[in-house]
Amino acid sequence: MSEQVCTAKKVIAALVPCYHNNYGNATEIIYLGKGSSIVPRTVKTVLKNIAKEYAIDIKASREKYGKLLGCGRAAPIPLDRETILIPLKMRRVISKNDSARGYINCLTVKDVEDKGEGNTCLVVLRDDRTVKCLHSKRNIKQHINNCYLVRTKLSEASEADGQLAEDYLNCPATKSDIAMLLKEIRELGEKM
Repeated sequence: MSEQVCTAKKVIAALVPCYHNNYGNATEIIYLGKGSSIVPRTVKTVLKNIAKEYAIDIKASREKYGKLLGCGRAAPIPLDRETILIPLKMRRVISKNDSARGYINCLTVKDVEDKGEGNTCLVVLRDDRTVKCLHSKRNIKQHINNCYLVRTKLSEASEADGQLAEDYLNCPATKSDIAMLLKEIRELGEKM
């Protein structure tokens, strides 16, 4: 499954729920500039598998960023600095167990165009492909702004982590540090 979902050098642009003739409820994974693939799984399952590859806890991520942004299930899900997924309603469901929600990597969005049919917009990706969403243009722009706020928070956190590591490396060694090193050197000497 993981080979189908996410491979190295492929940037996920969108996870779109779709109905497939052979699979029924499925997910179209759109890769930026590299085509797309249909996976015979729900968007929820595909997202869970992708998050597993990135070692991300979706529930904790939604809690953390939902609290930061003041929203619940509509919180962006950051997988890494270049993949931050925003949940958007993308279709009208046929059956009650189907999901209408898909995800778009907000960093792959080039533009949002009003379709003129109520609350329907086309999200234009950087490779000029479009994804239909059942939201107003204003609402999608708000989701994208939230995404960039999350990205800023991620950058600040990684800079703080880097500063902590640098501070640790620039500290002088204590007597206990030297004692631990001496002990490890003696143990290595005994093994040789």
